[in-house]
Amino acid sequence: MTRKSGEEPAVVDLVDAIISVRQAIKQLAQQKLRELYDREITYEALQVLIVLWKKHQINQQEVANAIQKHKASLTPLLDSLVEMGLVTRSEDPGDRRNKIITLTKKGKEYKKKFTPMINDIYRVVRGNIPDDHLKEATSLLLSIKENMIL
Repeated sequence: MTRKSGEEPAVVDLVDAIISVRQAIKQLAQQKLRELYDREITYEALQVLIVLWKKHQINQQEVANAIQKHKASLTPLLDSLVEMGLVTRSEDPGDRRNKIITLTKKGKEYKKKFTPMINDIYRVVRGNIPDDHLKEATSLLLSIKENMIL
């Protein structure tokens, strides 16, 4: 990448590394989904489920924000999850334009099914990196996030 005048090389390299790691994790997850579950579920659908496993019920905009998708592009993905019986979608009583996404019993059971694969991804990401290095990296990334909050 050609650097513009005034860019700090260390920051550019860090951002490039963050993007590269994010892409590598996505590729690893997609590979495991193909190998273990024969494309039963997409990476994007799994992202939605992971968000819901933590909160069980949130509005569609919050899901979109959590997985970094536009709310409108999330609709077909949610339609698929509804069709699979993993989530339900209902009107938000506070805002009829918004939908509440709720995990079904089947959706909750999927957590047991996919947890071994997710844990395997965590093991691969961790490799032989010591805990103190992981904690430092986490702290650094959270500090970067704080810098960007307006």
